[in-house]
Amino acid sequence: MTALIFTLDTVYVMTGVVLLVFAVMTFSDRSNPRRIGSGLFWFALGVIFALGSVMPHWLTGLMVLFLVALDGAGRVARGAGATDQASKAEGAPRLGNRIFIPVLLIPVVTFAYALIFRWIGLDANRGALIGLGFGGLVAMVACLILTRSDMRALMNEGRRLNEAMGAVNILPQLLASLGVIFTAAGVGSLIAQGIQHIIPANNLFLLVLANCLGMALFTIVMGNSFAAFPVIATGVLIPLIVKPFGVNPAMAAIITLTAGSSGTLMTPMAANFNIVPAALLNMRDQYGVIKFQLPYALTLWSFHVLLLWLLIKIS
Repeated sequence: MTALIFTLDTVYVMTGVVLLVFAVMTFSDRSNPRRIGSGLFWFALGVIFALGSVMPHWLTGLMVLFLVALDGAGRVARGAGATDQASKAEGAPRLGNRIFIPVLLIPVVTFAYALIFRWIGLDANRGALIGLGFGGLVAMVACLILTRSDMRALMNEGRRLNEAMGAVNILPQLLASLGVIFTAAGVGSLIAQGIQHIIPANNLFLLVLANCLGMALFTIVMGNSFAAFPVIATGVLIPLIVKPFGVNPAMAAIITLTAGSSGTLMTPMAANFNIVPAALLNMRDQYGVIKFQLPYALTLWSFHVLLLWLLIKIS
């Protein structure tokens, strides 16, 4: 039993069970105009999470393609699935600021798991991920205690938030896989060859510009600067800037990474940052967050280019 609370597979299985519950509720929700397609989407995703560690890889791949096909065909939609407004209005004064307790419990449990893993000599990063999963479980229990509600209401609200985000829930996993594929395929080397044909090897400013631009563009495509960084670092930063100019790799790497982060502010592919908030807040313009951030992102990116170039020049 003790071993179960220290494995990431347990978190995946718990996530899968919750998604399967959402799927069953969606199948029975007649207010959802796409309840069959939506139910199949969450059911397939739940199976992937719950059984992904034992299923053959080819089957998981087929199920991912099935998810993409369902959403691409417009078969994933949201239903009613929410607690009535009267109940919310009645509970709000009673709960007051205590409503934040479940939210705060998640980082507390996450941090505690990371510390425990470090103390017993295990990977603290993995411990934080496991703690995040169990933190969500603790928060669910806290919600039930605070609101004096039942599990059905809890799952119904969870399903409502899940459907508000929709299929973009799986975007981070898909984009992380895309980064691995790009790196393995040697895309970075192809980019470096193109830059070498266009930019003279001794023109530091243009090389820095190409490095930061490539990082931002790949981040816009993949939605995550961490996924884009291996591609640009191995193909552009190290062979064209670090080695020829004797640059401190730590300094160049962190500036390149954060230059890519400015691309995160400009893309719908960074769904967790830019699309999900718009959906949860019911914004009229789903790209409103990106439009607001765009001038700031371009300004930050420009300063990254100048900063990296100046630091290399004076070092």
